[in-house]
Amino acid sequence: MSSTNDQKPAVSFSQIEATSNQTIKQNSSHNAGQEKSSNSATGTNLGIKENSHNQNSNSLSQGEWLPSSIHLCAYHDCNSLANAWSLGLNVSSLNGPTGASQAQSPSEDDAGDGKSNDLLVSCPAFRNELGVEPVRRIALSRHTCHQNTSGKSQASPNKSAEEESLQTRHREHIASEIGVLEDVSNVYLGGKLCSDRQSKIVVEPQDMGSYYYRHCFVGRIHIEYCGMDETLGPCVVSMVREETKDGSSQHNIYRLVLRISDVLTMRVSVPEEALSDAQDRSTRSLMRELLDIVCPQIHFASLRPTTNIQKVEELLLKIDEQPIYTRYKVGVLYCGDNQSTEEQMYNNENSSPHFEEFLDFLGTRVKLKGLDAFKYKGGLDTKGNTTGLYSIYTEHHSAQIMLHVSTMLPFTPNNKQQLARKRHIGNDMVTIIFQEPNALPFSPITVRSHFQHVFIVIRVSNPLTENVSYKVAVARAKDVPAFGPPVSSSAVYQKSTHFHDFLITKIINAENAVHRSRKFASMAARTRREALKDLVENYAATHHSNEGASRIASRLLGGGGSVKRRERIVPKPVLDSGLRGALSWQVEVFDHSLNQRMPAVLGLSADNLVILDVPSGLVIFATPTHSILGWIQIADNGLKIFYDHGDIIRLWCPSPDGSEREIGFLLKRLVAVTIGDEAKEVILRKTKPSESFGFNIQEEGIVTDVDMNASAWRVGLRQGSRVVEIENSALFTYNEQHLADLLTGRTQIKVTMISPGADGNPRRGCEDSNCPSVFVPDQSEEELGRRNQQQQKLKKLPPRVSPSSDSWSGPQPPSSSSLYAIPERKKFSAPSFGIQQPQRPLSSMQQMGKASIDLGSRNASLRTLDHCASEDDYRFMPVASSSIVTVQSSNIHDDAMIDGETNNQPQQYEQLSLEMRSVVTPQSYCAGSQLSRRSPALRTGTLQEQQEENDNENVSWRLQQTLEEKRALEAELEQIRARLSSEQRAHENTRRQLQIVKEYCERFSINPPSFEDEENDEEL
Repeated sequence: MSSTNDQKPAVSFSQIEATSNQTIKQNSSHNAGQEKSSNSATGTNLGIKENSHNQNSNSLSQGEWLPSSIHLCAYHDCNSLANAWSLGLNVSSLNGPTGASQAQSPSEDDAGDGKSNDLLVSCPAFRNELGVEPVRRIALSRHTCHQNTSGKSQASPNKSAEEESLQTRHREHIASEIGVLEDVSNVYLGGKLCSDRQSKIVVEPQDMGSYYYRHCFVGRIHIEYCGMDETLGPCVVSMVREETKDGSSQHNIYRLVLRISDVLTMRVSVPEEALSDAQDRSTRSLMRELLDIVCPQIHFASLRPTTNIQKVEELLLKIDEQPIYTRYKVGVLYCGDNQSTEEQMYNNENSSPHFEEFLDFLGTRVKLKGLDAFKYKGGLDTKGNTTGLYSIYTEHHSAQIMLHVSTMLPFTPNNKQQLARKRHIGNDMVTIIFQEPNALPFSPITVRSHFQHVFIVIRVSNPLTENVSYKVAVARAKDVPAFGPPVSSSAVYQKSTHFHDFLITKIINAENAVHRSRKFASMAARTRREALKDLVENYAATHHSNEGASRIASRLLGGGGSVKRRERIVPKPVLDSGLRGALSWQVEVFDHSLNQRMPAVLGLSADNLVILDVPSGLVIFATPTHSILGWIQIADNGLKIFYDHGDIIRLWCPSPDGSEREIGFLLKRLVAVTIGDEAKEVILRKTKPSESFGFNIQEEGIVTDVDMNASAWRVGLRQGSRVVEIENSALFTYNEQHLADLLTGRTQIKVTMISPGADGNPRRGCEDSNCPSVFVPDQSEEELGRRNQQQQKLKKLPPRVSPSSDSWSGPQPPSSSSLYAIPERKKFSAPSFGIQQPQRPLSSMQQMGKASIDLGSRNASLRTLDHCASEDDYRFMPVASSSIVTVQSSNIHDDAMIDGETNNQPQQYEQLSLEMRSVVTPQSYCAGSQLSRRSPALRTGTLQEQQEENDNENVSWRLQQTLEEKRALEAELEQIRARLSSEQRAHENTRRQLQIVKEYCERFSINPPSFEDEENDEEL
């Protein structure tokens, strides 16, 4: 780079952004053709390699920019991880029409997705969301089992590749929400619950890693280098050294931010162990070695130190945090009866009571003149009333939203275009179309605008009544990625707080998604490039050379001489938890929504595990590391990872040389950053079917009891262990009858188990041991809330009296504690995971012998009674008999138990079969324990007495646990008090010593030392 002594005047960041935006607006007015690529993103072309990502490729190209030392670079956020692997959108600028005007372009040959309803019709270059779109679920879970049996999410074999590419697939909410992989705030705000218990209405993050420079660099001693690379353009690199502690050990890391022109940003940390051990090394050599590890594509010789550190910090904060938006302006158009076009909606001079009701529900009516300066005005006039008297304003978390309502903006008679209204709404990225009940379906093709990219169509039903509801449909330009929260299957929402949060979140996510589209990403990239170029030209040191010793020696030796540079020894990977950022692996993952293996990039930090799609770079799976239960290796360098309630991720991590090197590194990283353990496969055997395997298991898979004389104990199964698979199939894929047949009809089974934790307690991916998602998968957030409320009501009522039978025969009476109803679960086949499974009958429970199945734990002895109150089907399952007696019920006890009223025994409960000798409880699915262990007095007692006894035992156990926790807290409190007293004594002693020093100095007229300055010098 050639430097000049005369610095150019600094151009403000706002001026650069305004100039760039104006240039893009002028270019976008020309119809120069439209690219035919769909929503799929291509790889980033950095201009330094000939090959680029093929949109239809199934693996990462060898010619792409890939990280050189993947196990030495820990990435801070998902965008940095995607950029390091050359994933994501190509931000080359566009010249063709975009937004709603793209649908009218004569060069546009995309006919749309063909989806229509009474609110919205299919439109060229647009994708419609009507509530029938599936959620892409990578893992094998209760959700994928439920969806596969109902046919919701499986890819249709009859669809062509083109039709499949038009299919909108939403990401899971936890994958959409995650942005930062490494927590640098040291503040934990959430509970350790499974993903099903977390809100599904989430604001999808922008580039939240943009705050990395503010949190980790500003206010600390750090170094900036900048320069103009001949190939990459303007580059700025920031570096800071940080000391971290992991328990008793201390780690030193170097944090870097690499800003490369308009292409990418990488926020990464490198452990000090990865660097050479040279003493008293210079900053220049340190930066060179770090760049060789993180990004060797940057030529260090082109970089210079920066001057005026404070000004550079301010500019870098603006550049880094440019993608963060907290203010939104949204258009709202009123569509009356028998209307559908843009012109008709703009020319509605007045609104209707239905529309006014919706506006008041959506936000707060504010007076524009004299609007609070802290509120976002959205381009409206707050001084002269030229844009109307009132508008609608709302806030959601940290976001401010100003609505441009068509009927509140000035109306111009005899002007069909209504430019005073369209000047605001036509420049909004997101537009709400409010339809009256008899309005015609809307199509974006009627709208002329380069900026309106998303239309949220809302039709009211039963307006101005208590039963008012709104039906929702969404149309987005094909370049805009899909965004959540997904529209529900019915697409109808009651007027409620839940719908308000859904709609506002949908609006925010829509505008954020538009910013990620090709057009607006190109605008932001051009702005960024100009800002970096301005920084390099004005703040790079002019008299500074980065030539290394080899180049200097080469010049001194003359034309024929040269000095060979010593090759750097590649250090061993640092895989411990002290490196909190995400290490990465190139993997293949099995997508259970598409039923095929897909190329992906896995990132594993101390806080999260994420899987990125190739080539889009989107997060398609995420889970916190505290939810990981364990893992087990499979064939071909594969791995199964168990998390939450036994859900499974299957992936393959091959090494280039065919060895197990990469999978070995991944296993070591899992051990370091998770609470999980390696799962073990064991074989349980018994001599004849009438015997038992000797263990009890609840529905989630936790072992509650093990017989010391049985096969389960001999192979290592212990209380607190977790069974995750039986015969290579996930435990939750079996229904009760299927599992009972398997455990009682076979003399040998293979079980995959995870050992309990060091304290003997079972490993849990969800801290709620009674999590309702184990029992009712695929329920909405509203259903989950209603279910929790119902359970709270039921827990306040007296115990339910279970039905009993007066006539029992056989050598052994039934166990009274086992006579509870089991809700009928949906039946589905267990996937084979590549191993041929034998056919198992699902309709009988013959030859059950002495084995039974336990669906609960001692911690949740009353849980299934609560669940039974909302089930339609009840089934009794005998253990020793040769047949099963099925009893149907229709929500018996529901109303009576909720209202607190008494109810007589239902007639559906009839006398059970005389052959029945034992019955399985909904909580105890005993895979080997014999119910006859109970004393004869308990076995002959009434059901009510036995249930009361169980309740008393449960309460006693909980009371004992509470007392133990109280004692532990009291002991901890005493320790804190003792430490506080010791610190107070030390403080008093120090104060006395300082007083003595002060008196001594005053006596001999000596200036006392400044202790604060000395401490600061030591820190520096």
